[in-house]
Amino acid sequence: MRKLLIGAAALLLAGCGGETYQMPVDQAFQTLSSVGSSEFSPLPGGLYDVAVRFESVPADNTVQWLFSHDGDDLGRFIAKVQADGATASTVTIDYVEGSAPDENWRNGQARTMLQTGVAQLVNEAVDSKMESRPFDQALRAQVAKTLMMTSMGGVMQDVSASMDAHIAKQKQREMESVAAAEANPYSATAPATDLSKFD
Repeated sequence: MRKLLIGAAALLLAGCGGETYQMPVDQAFQTLSSVGSSEFSPLPGGLYDVAVRFESVPADNTVQWLFSHDGDDLGRFIAKVQADGATASTVTIDYVEGSAPDENWRNGQARTMLQTGVAQLVNEAVDSKMESRPFDQALRAQVAKTLMMTSMGGVMQDVSASMDAHIAKQKQREMESVAAAEANPYSATAPATDLSKFD
């Protein structure tokens, strides 16, 4: 798996060693563990079919958000807390690409949207929780708008594929119904008994 830093905000954090908060490492990890994924779940834009699961890993002082589609591992964001002296802590956020092929569904496009859009929401979820302030809903709206525009073509392809599948199933049912009727002698239009002898 390739390990990449995410988004402009994450690159900025990585460049200066992460974001530092004025709280001891134990308190910082406890706070980080309460972030969850409610601020960006369901996911915006063309990621509506992508599932997100939040996990806390106390042994590593990390939490992670795991993203998947129909069992395909798309990627994860990992936030790690490290002590910065006795009264401060530094949080860094990394992106790890998943193992599923880009060609499945729209995995490649979904990964791009995770790194460019959802990364901002993950950073804001962490930052707002650590600073005890409300999540920036204006940022969420902007990310949702951007991701919807980015994914419009893929969404239309999904709708078209779904309609094609529905039409194909309908045609298959109709063909099976006709074949069953032709195979059933009781469904024939001509009477099975010669009625001319009763004239």
